[in-house]
Amino acid sequence: MIFDKLLRIGFPALCASLTLLLGVNAYSLYSAQADYVHKDQLERSVLNDTLRFNTTALEKLIARYSALKSPEDAAEAGKTYEALLNAFETWPSDAYSEIVGPSDYIQDKLVHIVRTSNRVKPFLDTLNDQTSVSNALIILQGIGSSLQQINQMVTQEAAKQMSAARKSFHFHQIVQDVLVVVFLLVSLGWIWFSNKRSQVLQGQAEATREQTRLLEHRLDHDSVTGLVNSRVFAEIVRSAHDTLAPDQTLSILNIDLESRLPAINKFSLVTEEAILASTADLLRHAVDRMEGVNCLARSGGKGFLLMTVSDEEVGLTASVVANRIHDIFLRPVPTALGSFLISPAIGYADSTTVDRDATDIIRNADLAVGNAVSYSRRRVVTYQPAMRAEMERRTIVENALARAIEANECLPHFQPQFNLMTGRIFGVEALARWYHSELGWISPSEFIPIAERNGDIVSLGWKILETSCSEVQLLPSDLSLSVNLSVAQILSDDVVAMLDECLGRTGLPASRLKLEVTETTLMSDLRRIQTTLVELRSLGIGISLDDFGVGYSALSYLTDFDWDEIKIDRSFATKAVKDKKIRDILKMVLGIAETMGSQVLIEGIETVEQRDVLVDIGCTIGQGYLFGGPMAIDDITTLFFSDHSKSTLAGL
Repeated sequence: MIFDKLLRIGFPALCASLTLLLGVNAYSLYSAQADYVHKDQLERSVLNDTLRFNTTALEKLIARYSALKSPEDAAEAGKTYEALLNAFETWPSDAYSEIVGPSDYIQDKLVHIVRTSNRVKPFLDTLNDQTSVSNALIILQGIGSSLQQINQMVTQEAAKQMSAARKSFHFHQIVQDVLVVVFLLVSLGWIWFSNKRSQVLQGQAEATREQTRLLEHRLDHDSVTGLVNSRVFAEIVRSAHDTLAPDQTLSILNIDLESRLPAINKFSLVTEEAILASTADLLRHAVDRMEGVNCLARSGGKGFLLMTVSDEEVGLTASVVANRIHDIFLRPVPTALGSFLISPAIGYADSTTVDRDATDIIRNADLAVGNAVSYSRRRVVTYQPAMRAEMERRTIVENALARAIEANECLPHFQPQFNLMTGRIFGVEALARWYHSELGWISPSEFIPIAERNGDIVSLGWKILETSCSEVQLLPSDLSLSVNLSVAQILSDDVVAMLDECLGRTGLPASRLKLEVTETTLMSDLRRIQTTLVELRSLGIGISLDDFGVGYSALSYLTDFDWDEIKIDRSFATKAVKDKKIRDILKMVLGIAETMGSQVLIEGIETVEQRDVLVDIGCTIGQGYLFGGPMAIDDITTLFFSDHSKSTLAGL
């Protein structure tokens, strides 16, 4: 900043000022020199006039004539007298006038001298008379004294003016020298500062180049692993594909760690990055030992991409490379924060699966690893054309889902819930169903995960809830309605107000509604969700723990909240027939529920044998395809309430 101001403003302004001063002083110096020369000429002229205007020579001639009586002296005295009178006619000269200016004193003196000089002539004609000589000398001495006074006054003034002109000339010379020196110093300073500024700018340019290089490196490389990113990787793949020989095969491996890394809520992000960095080092070491052209990169997610080029004689096939990499993870990955056992999903594809676009190989590898992740495969998966068809269908479903929700194409179907002891229907569970005009019925297992990923689950959930609350009022008033509540819905800040508004709008009593919450929902934010559930219960709504016994089941979930209902996962109904341990577990859960004042409903009852075993254990209510699957509200009415009375299944 200081350099910039000095170079842009300070030095230019200073040099300009000095240049102006040098110009002004140079003009003054020239004027002072001219004045000095002129004053010198005036002084010389005055000195010459001093020699001209004096009576000394005439006095000497008269005195010598008086002594020697030489006629030549008398004649010469006459000539000198005439010359003196002629000189008086041009006196005072211009030099005198310029030096002393108009002077009445000198003018009076001149008149007096000229008048007195005229008195000398008669005596010069009679020099033979000693009295004439004496009188002439006396008059001339008086004239000489007056001339001496005038000459002395003028020469002193001329000397004074000459001294002043000389001092002025010397002053301006000194000023000019000083200005020149200062100008040179400023110029040198400007050059020095310019050089320093140039060095600073060079340093800044170098720093900028370094920053640009670092920025380009950051744009092209992953900050955690130091590997090139997916964008640069795609360019490398495209270039390699364009130069691929006929006998060569380009393969892409996608090594996905997304679902294999430790959960962030248990480990910090630093731990995750340490694992990724150590994994990158392991993969580098493995790739460096491979023959042929290879490129390792960080993928857009939490994983890695590997390109290999092999031919018929040199290099390994993608299958061999993928399995070797898979074997690397048979042992824990060592990091500075500990060792972690990770089993990644690996998918690969090669250039034989595409015609022209090299990036399709990367997409195919993505599809292969996506297939491995979706089906929880911990092995190497190769790309199959069917995967693309599956992806295209998923894209179509995803694009159509939002429009389907808005157009009320996603509607609730109701699965009946029965009292296993009496065979009477006591409630229904609302389940989302979607019929697409072109694709037909789309399974909830297909569109629900899509809705959860793209955020449509909230609008879908509220749509199903409100429609269910309206339609269930077509059934007898003592039947309850169970509806699933998603994580996204329950974590909404206005969930309680929205449910209260929904009940008011549809007219369904809160006592008929039960909201089902899964254990995985509770794991998202246990304390916050429990607080929300308490607020919902204060409205009169029942709260049900859904799918208990699967995944991360823990008894703490049973005891940390006063559940109105506990729904046992369908897997228990199947296993309870042959597995005594399962039956004992069910008895334990029934005991805990009874202690807590909760009822237990078991799902997935499909056979009479299963029902009988569960009844023997003590289960009193349940649902499953033995009693009926999800169906439209009209089918529920037709099957169970055609005579507007509660139907029984006593004959089962």
